[in-house]
Amino acid sequence: MKFRFSEIPHRKIRRGRISDIPRLPGVTLETPLLLLNTKGGSIPHITHEVFQFLTREQHGIQISLPSSVHCFEGVKDFEKGISNFVGLQECVSYCSVQDPSTNTPEGYNGKNSISIWSNSGRMSLDANRYMDLMEAFRPDMYQALCHGDTNINSKKKKIKKAVDITAFLLDECLARHNKSEVLQSSAIFGVVEGGYDLDARRLSAKLLAERKVDGFVIDGLHNNGSSLDSINIDNVRPVIEETLKSLPEDKLRIIHGSWKPNYVLDLVEMGIDVFDSSLAEIVTERNSALVFRYELVPIDSIDRPGLERFEISLQDESFKEDFGPILEGCTCLTCRKHTKAYIYHLISNKELLASVLIMMHNLHHYIEFFKKIRSIPENKKLEII
Repeated sequence: MKFRFSEIPHRKIRRGRISDIPRLPGVTLETPLLLLNTKGGSIPHITHEVFQFLTREQHGIQISLPSSVHCFEGVKDFEKGISNFVGLQECVSYCSVQDPSTNTPEGYNGKNSISIWSNSGRMSLDANRYMDLMEAFRPDMYQALCHGDTNINSKKKKIKKAVDITAFLLDECLARHNKSEVLQSSAIFGVVEGGYDLDARRLSAKLLAERKVDGFVIDGLHNNGSSLDSINIDNVRPVIEETLKSLPEDKLRIIHGSWKPNYVLDLVEMGIDVFDSSLAEIVTERNSALVFRYELVPIDSIDRPGLERFEISLQDESFKEDFGPILEGCTCLTCRKHTKAYIYHLISNKELLASVLIMMHNLHHYIEFFKKIRSIPENKKLEII
């Protein structure tokens, strides 16, 4: 896998291309990239056929272990990897340890093992067990096993433990990766830990910079799921900036989580390359729809306050007789064919179609948002309005 990028002059925004993917040699993905988060290899609430109504463009998918670990034996016997197993062989696949759309319980990691939570309960993985999974899944990209169980409230002792365990697990994963024949065409990413402790971040980043990895995952800032609702970007900014100072510039940078749209723009400005679509899923699960708008403004314009909320709750009774689309001007199938009143009716009657229509809108809106981010010119910036 190759990653080439250029920075917008006098800014840290990186526009790049991921190419030369061994399994999909003709595929190129542009960054800043949105990975479509999946459950067991399927986009929540959306079938493969319905997904074709949303977009015909090339996409990457994120397959997290909590929802896919139960596929291990089947994928192993199938011998063609997880992408073919789930019927998304045309998509670039990326495997992550935790699911960014689901809160990860705190305090269950062992000395040299990490806990994941599937529908059948907790499962403990050491490096060898994890690499067994990766050899069966054969993803195009994957992150090394990592601790990651830190947030803004974590103490120094726990942060140090996360850094040390993650460094140990990376070495174990790299040793196995380099010996594996089936993983030679897969890219492996090191994971930077350290919570909100800048010294720990510098140490973790420097340890990773010495290893031969294909990119980096900035981790340990939250516990996934709705835990990001309370995050303030002013606390995150110095951590990200200090971390990136110690990492090679020519490697891909990934961050997980359901970041608010204005925070996504901030992270892009800091130099992050890859995000995931967990926000669209989380908003859908609470019967809400993304309605934020955005526009290009001059780079030197004063920042406006922006929205307090980026979504509306479609189960609110105020939409009972609202016969307009979710978002005026949106070109998704839901907004072209259906009204807020109809979706309110579906929610009230607990119809499964409600989640399908809402997810179609949310994912379409989020995909279009990232397309706009990739088109930011040198003299403009994107602003949420």
